[in-house]
Amino acid sequence: MNQPILFLQGVSKEFKTKERTFAALKNVSLSVEKGEYLAITGKSGSGKSTLLNMITGIDHPTNGKVLVDGVTIGELSESKLAKWRGQHIGIVFQFFQLIPTLTISENILLAMEFVNVIPAAERRNRVTELLTQVGIAEQANKMPSALSGGEQQRAAIARALANNPEIIVADEPTGNLDSKTADSINDIFSTLAQSGKTVIVVTHEKNTALKYQRIVNLKDGEIELPTL
Repeated sequence: MNQPILFLQGVSKEFKTKERTFAALKNVSLSVEKGEYLAITGKSGSGKSTLLNMITGIDHPTNGKVLVDGVTIGELSESKLAKWRGQHIGIVFQFFQLIPTLTISENILLAMEFVNVIPAAERRNRVTELLTQVGIAEQANKMPSALSGGEQQRAAIARALANNPEIIVADEPTGNLDSKTADSINDIFSTLAQSGKTVIVVTHEKNTALKYQRIVNLKDGEIELPTL
């Protein structure tokens, strides 16, 4: 059995307002093995996106620890965390978040330039390889607005892979797409998992979740144990 690449220990997250304190996550512990293909499911407000933010270091837990490949990410400074995240975790968002004033190639190059682990001389060839991998090589020099939603999501996946991260996380990556396009995007994630990447996808689509090796369902900020 592989060693865990991701380990959450007693993670809680609280958000405070003037009126009350809201617990988005409650003492969540989770272990994910290297190369695992995992779905995080649950109703709206169950804590799915908050959990993903803990995993990526976009936000920090109120209590508990998050270790990714042996690194306690809460102990990193914000500048070191940003660089670390760019190298080790590729993030795919529901609404793509491509920079609209850059071409598809430039969006991917920018991700490489920020982290600076891919040699400069290799970057343009890598862009071509990644866009070929996700099936949109012919769109390399177009602006995001010229692409369909499915093509933009493919570009976003290529950008997430720019620095060859060990982990790919995606937050509702097919929630804004038609079913046929969503199937093609899910096929890409499946192929990535088969290649050895650790793939973690937040989804509310039960049919999609059934394609994964393991499903973690959240309810009211806690992992819901399967019924026997």
